[in-house]
Amino acid sequence: MLRFTFVALCLYLAATANALDAGRSLSQYVHSTWDSDSGFLGGTVYAICQSEDGYLWFGTERGLVRFDGVTFKLIQRPVPGYGPIGAVRGLIADADGSLWIRLDGPRLLRYRDGTFEDAAVRYGLDETAFTAMSRDRGGDLLLWGLVHRTLRFHGDHFIPGLAHEALVGVTISVEQTEDGTIWLGTRDAGLLQIRQGHLIHVDGSANSSVNALALAGHGGLWIGTDNGLELWDGSRLIRPPSLASIAKLQVLALTRDRQGNLWAGTNHGLLRITPALDVSTEFLQNEPTAEITAVYEDRDGSLWFGGPRGIERLRDGMFTQYSAARGSPSRDEGPIYVDEEGRTWFAPVSGGLWWLKDGRTGRITLDGLGNDVVYSISGGGGELWLGRQQGGLTELAQRGNTFVAHTFTHADGLAQNSVFSVHRNRDGTVWAGTVSAGLSVLKQGRFTNYSVANVLESNAIFSITEGFDGTMWIAAPGGVASFANGHWSTYRAADGQQTPNVRSIFEDADHVLWLATSTGIAYLKGGQIEFVHGAPEPLREEILGITQDNRGHLWVVTSDHVLQVNRERLLTNTLEDADVLSYGAEDGLPAMEGTRRDRSIVADSSGRIWLSLAHGVAVADPSRAPDYTDPVAVRIESALAEGRPLRLREHPKLRAGTQSLTFNYAATNLSVPERIRFRYRLEGSDEGWSNGVALREVVYTNLGPGHYRFRIEASNGVGVWNGPETIVPFVIKPALWQTWYFQLICLLLLVALIVLAYRLRLAHLTDRMNRRFQDRLAERTLIAQELHDTLLQGVLSASMQLDLAEEYVPPDSPAKPLLRRVLELMGHVTEEGRQALKGLRAREGNSLTLEAAFSRLSSELLTDDRIAYRVVVQGVSRPLQAVVRDEVYRIGREAVINAFVHSQPATVQVEVEYASRFFRLLVRDDGRGIDPQVLNEGREGHWGLTGMRERSEAIGAQLKLRSRVGAGTEVELMIPGKIAFQDVNQRSKPRWLSWLQSDRSAKARQNEGKSDPQ
Repeated sequence: MLRFTFVALCLYLAATANALDAGRSLSQYVHSTWDSDSGFLGGTVYAICQSEDGYLWFGTERGLVRFDGVTFKLIQRPVPGYGPIGAVRGLIADADGSLWIRLDGPRLLRYRDGTFEDAAVRYGLDETAFTAMSRDRGGDLLLWGLVHRTLRFHGDHFIPGLAHEALVGVTISVEQTEDGTIWLGTRDAGLLQIRQGHLIHVDGSANSSVNALALAGHGGLWIGTDNGLELWDGSRLIRPPSLASIAKLQVLALTRDRQGNLWAGTNHGLLRITPALDVSTEFLQNEPTAEITAVYEDRDGSLWFGGPRGIERLRDGMFTQYSAARGSPSRDEGPIYVDEEGRTWFAPVSGGLWWLKDGRTGRITLDGLGNDVVYSISGGGGELWLGRQQGGLTELAQRGNTFVAHTFTHADGLAQNSVFSVHRNRDGTVWAGTVSAGLSVLKQGRFTNYSVANVLESNAIFSITEGFDGTMWIAAPGGVASFANGHWSTYRAADGQQTPNVRSIFEDADHVLWLATSTGIAYLKGGQIEFVHGAPEPLREEILGITQDNRGHLWVVTSDHVLQVNRERLLTNTLEDADVLSYGAEDGLPAMEGTRRDRSIVADSSGRIWLSLAHGVAVADPSRAPDYTDPVAVRIESALAEGRPLRLREHPKLRAGTQSLTFNYAATNLSVPERIRFRYRLEGSDEGWSNGVALREVVYTNLGPGHYRFRIEASNGVGVWNGPETIVPFVIKPALWQTWYFQLICLLLLVALIVLAYRLRLAHLTDRMNRRFQDRLAERTLIAQELHDTLLQGVLSASMQLDLAEEYVPPDSPAKPLLRRVLELMGHVTEEGRQALKGLRAREGNSLTLEAAFSRLSSELLTDDRIAYRVVVQGVSRPLQAVVRDEVYRIGREAVINAFVHSQPATVQVEVEYASRFFRLLVRDDGRGIDPQVLNEGREGHWGLTGMRERSEAIGAQLKLRSRVGAGTEVELMIPGKIAFQDVNQRSKPRWLSWLQSDRSAKARQNEGKSDPQ
C-alpha cells in the first residue's frame, strides 16, 4: 500500500508542479559542450560543484578546474608548499560557504574566501582514506573514512559519528534522508543504512555496486547501481516499470533538480526521469566514451554533466521551440495568434491549421482547412477568423468541445477568395485584405469593398490593424492608408524618400504606430513615415514583424534576426549596443529566419512572446526566464597595482607613488555570460558611471593619493541593471612631497621667504630713504650756511649801512620816510631769512617734541578763542628722523592753518600716534569741509594741498584727505615705522640683516666714491 501511495504522489506532483514543462524533450534545452579543443583541460570529470563566490569547480583526473563562465583554469597546486594534488574525486559545498575537495587517500582540502588550506592537517584527521562525502540534512559536510567511518563538520570542527567495525565493503556513496537516516552505498556489499545507531543491510541490494544516491520526494531515496535505478519508497526497494528499459545501464552519478526531475549519469550517457517517472533517453549513446560520471545543478538551474569527453550543460533558454517533432507537419510556420483561452494558433506554410495549449497540440480540418494554406489569423469575442489562400474568409467558433466553421467566398461578396490579411475589430467588424483585389469589410453580414477603382492606391493588402481610437490602418506596397470617420488618408515617407513596402503594422501601448518595412523599422510621425536614424544594422534589414512585451520593449523579427529593442532609446535615437539584444541558438533558437506573414510575432495576455519562424513555433517568457532576469552579482577576480597583486579583503593601502590600477572581474551568472554588461565608476576619480561594456577588465592610470571606492555592477541577460553593487575600497598613500605636513612646511618656508624678501626690500628702501634724508639734510645745512654767511650777512650789513645813513639824513628830508620804509622791509627780510634758516637747519638738538610743537602752534597763529584746539598723543613718544619730523610738522602745520583759516570750525584736533610699526598724524576739524573737486584737484593759485601731497610722497608716507561739505575735514598721514623712527633699525634689525645692509651700504659708498669727479 505504501508503495502505491508513493508512486501515486509522484504522478500527482508531475501533473501539478510541471504543467508548464510537460512533454518537454531534452533537445529543447540549450545544449553546450566544452572539451580540450574549447579550453577544458581536465580529462575525465569525477565531480562538479559551485562555490559561494559563484565559481564552478570540476574535480578531474588531472586536478581541480575552475570555471568563471568564460574561461577554465586548471589548478594543480592550490596550497602553497603543497605538491601536485593529482585526481580530485569529490566536491561538496556546505551551508557555511566552504568547498570541500576530496583527493585520493587521506587528503582533504578546503576552499573558503578565495583561499585553499589542507583540512586534513589543520583538523588532525588521522585517516587512511576518504571514500565518500555529501551534505547532511542541515547542510554540513558528511564525510566517510575507512577508519573513523562517519565524520560531520560543524562549528569549525569535525564531529565523529558511530564507527561500525562490522561494516563489510568499501563505501563509495553516502546520503542522509529527512528522517536522519544515513545511507551508505558500497562497492560490493549493497545498500546499508545507519538508523538510531544501528547498521542495517537493505534487503535485495547486495548483488550490485551502489555508485550514487539522491534524495527523492517525501523521504524517498534514489539508488544508482551497476544494474540501473532503484527507488526506496520508505519501506522497501522498488523498480518502477517505466525504468525497466534502463535496467542494464550502469548508473554512475545522480542529482535531483529544482523541478523534481532526476538526472542520472550512466555508462552510455545522460538520463532524465520526471516526477511522473517518464524516462528521456535522448542523450544515450553506445560509444565507450559516452559515460557520464558527474551530474550537478548550479544555482541558476543549469544542469552540468561530464565524463571522459569533457563538460556538457543543459539549460533553459529564453525560448522554447515547438517544431515538427512536436506534431506540426511542417518546419516552416506561417501566421500565429493567441486567443483569450491561452490557445496558440499557427498555420504551417505547407497548409493546415494547428493549435497548441499546455504542451498539447491539435489540428482543425473543417471546411477544407486541412488542405488549404492559412495566410492570416485574427480573433476576439470567442471567434477566430482565417484568411485563406484559396478558400476565402473563414470564421471558426468553439461549441463545447468541438469547433464549427463558416466560410465566406467571392460568391458572398468577398472581393477575392485569396485573403492575405484579416483583422476583427473590437465591435465585431471584420476587415479582409486580399492578395490582388483590394479590401473587403464584413459588417452585419454584408461586405463593402474598396480597391484602386475608388479609394485605394494598391489592391495588394499586407497588414490591417485597429488603432486605439478606432482608426483602421492598412499596409500596402505603396505605403500606409487609414480609414476614420468615413474618410481615407494616405501616408508616405518623409523628406522625399522612396516609400517602402510596409509588411506589417503594430500599435504599441503608447499608441505609437510601428511599421515593419522592406528597408527597416519605421513609425508614423506628423502624418509621415519616419525611419530611425542611426539604427543598428539589423534594424535596417527587412522587418517581418513587431510586438511589445510587458516591460515596454519592442520585439522585432527580421529575415535573419530575433531582436529585443529598448523602445524609448529607439525613439530618441540614443541606442547603445546593450539596448539591442539579438537572440540565437544559445537562447533556444536553432534558426532565426522569420516568415513573411502578417502577425508572425505576437504577445499574449501573460506577456509571453510567440514567434512563427522558418523552423517552427517558439515562445519566450521574458519575465520568467531566471537565467536572463535574475540579478547578477559581480565578482572581482583580481586587482593589480603597478603589476603587483592586491589582497582585496584587507582594505588595501597602496604604497606611495602608485598611479596604475587594474581590476579584473566576472559575473556570477554562468548561464548567459555573453549577454552580461558591466558598468563601473571609481569614486574619487570618475564623475559618473561608465557605459555598459562586455570587457572584463578596467585599467586606471594617473591616480593620485587619497581614498577611493571602486564600484561595479552588472546587467542581467535582458539588459536590466538590477544586480547588487560590488565595492572595493582602497587607499593610495601619499609620497613625502604629497603629505599635508610636507606641504605645510613648504608653505611655511614660502611664507618665510616672502617675509624675508619683504624685509630685505623694506630694509633696502629704508636704507635708501635714510641716505636720501641724510643727503637732503646735508644739502639743507649747506644751503643754510651759505645763506647765513652770504645773503643774510650781506642783507644785515646793508641794513646797518642804511641805518647809519638814515641818521645823517635830516628829519625833514623827503628821503627820511623812504629810508625807514626800506629799513623795515630789510628787517622783515632778515626775519624771514632767519625763519628759513630755522627750517633748513635740522633740529636734532631741539628737545621740543612734535606734539609740543603742534601745541605751541595755536599761540603762533593768534587763533580765535572761540575755536577749541587740542593735541592728542597715543603711545610713547619716539624720536623721528630729522627730515621726517620737519616734513610731518610742515604737513600738519599746513593742515592746521587750513582748518583755522578756511574751515570756520568749532573744534580742531591733532592726533599724534606712536605705534610699533607706524607713525600716524591725524588733523581733524568739524568745519564746513572742502568741495570734492577742490579736494581732488586743488584751488587755482593755492598750493597747500599739492604741497602736502608732494611732501608726503617725498618721505614715503601715505596721505589721505577725507572731507564732505558741511561735515568737516580729516587729514591723515601714515608713515611706516622703518622710515619714521630713528631707533627702529637698531631695535629690530637682526645682526645678519644689519651686516648685510651695512655691507651693501659700504659697497654703494665705494661706488659713489669711484664715480665722484673730485
